[in-house]
Amino acid sequence: MRLHRGLPIPFTEPPDCSEVAAVLQAYLDGEVGPGDAEYVRDHLDHCERCDIEADTVSRVIGAIRRQRPDLAPEPVERLTGFVDQLTESGPPTDD
Repeated sequence: MRLHRGLPIPFTEPPDCSEVAAVLQAYLDGEVGPGDAEYVRDHLDHCERCDIEADTVSRVIGAIRRQRPDLAPEPVERLTGFVDQLTESGPPTDD
């Protein structure tokens, strides 16, 4: 069983958007193991919506870090926490 922040994650096959969304920030921060990283990477390779989300989050956080290298880690952690909250429910539906 895979681990995320020390907790087991029951991933399904094929990769599911909501499962990937739940670990996306940790993946982008390099906080998942090699098996989980491969699982997320595989999903991003095949899901345009999740790939766009991952790219957007990565670019925003990267831009903040480049523009404000002296910024204390707390604001970036709050931003990544906010992203975690947004992605907990998975991607939006087309209702």
